[in-house]
Amino acid sequence: MGTRGSGETPTDRTKDGGRQYRLDRPRCDADWQAYHGIRRKVFHLPRPVEEISPTCHPLLLFLEDQPIGAIQVDDLGNEAAALRLVAIDPAHQGGGHGRAMLERAEQFAQEIGCGKAVVYATPESAGFYQSLGYDEDDWDEICMGGIVQMLKVLDR
Repeated sequence: MGTRGSGETPTDRTKDGGRQYRLDRPRCDADWQAYHGIRRKVFHLPRPVEEISPTCHPLLLFLEDQPIGAIQVDDLGNEAAALRLVAIDPAHQGGGHGRAMLERAEQFAQEIGCGKAVVYATPESAGFYQSLGYDEDDWDEICMGGIVQMLKVLDR
């Protein structure tokens, strides 16, 4: 794996329980369609029209060569990465894929220089993040009510 700043794409070909995952930037139109399609299915979000900032990293989780998950990793500039819009395609939910995607997103965050990961969790998903080592932490002073702010210090 190369350095994120070098223009190389993030990949992870390690196996989890016999499954081969890869977390990667969308590379072609089909990848972008899959990325936005998963987000639309899970969050009902339209495809954004604005340009992506250099601190925003859209990533797709592939199982073998099939895109099954989408996540956005934002470098917050304070040694923290926000893991946003964590989504597994509904047809693949419940199989441990979300856990695999977060582990790879945390590794990506470390590789771009972040020592902690933060998430905005719904009350229903807070237990999932807690099982992965996240703790409640009020890291954002202007966070909306009803959202659980969570933080994990990443191993370096």
